[in-house]
Amino acid sequence: MNAGIQGLAADIFKVALVRIDAALTEAGVASRLVLQVHDEVLVEVPTGEKESVGPMVLDLMRGAADLAVPLEVNAAWGATWADAKG
Repeated sequence: MNAGIQGLAADIFKVALVRIDAALTEAGVASRLVLQVHDEVLVEVPTGEKESVGPMVLDLMRGAADLAVPLEVNAAWGATWADAKG
């Protein structure tokens, strides 16, 4: 029974990844999508782009699917992935 739920979640996440990549390219920013691990996405963002790229990525993740309940998304920042996981 769980396979259907996990499959749908994976599909929603893939939609979000494609939208993030396209939005970063369209915005002409230096930020780049680097890695996807399970339900996490790693985006390399120069310090000067944090205020614009951060909210954009969060909004794209939240809006990846139209569901009856909101998709919960959060962000963490750090110089390294370990720092962000902190």
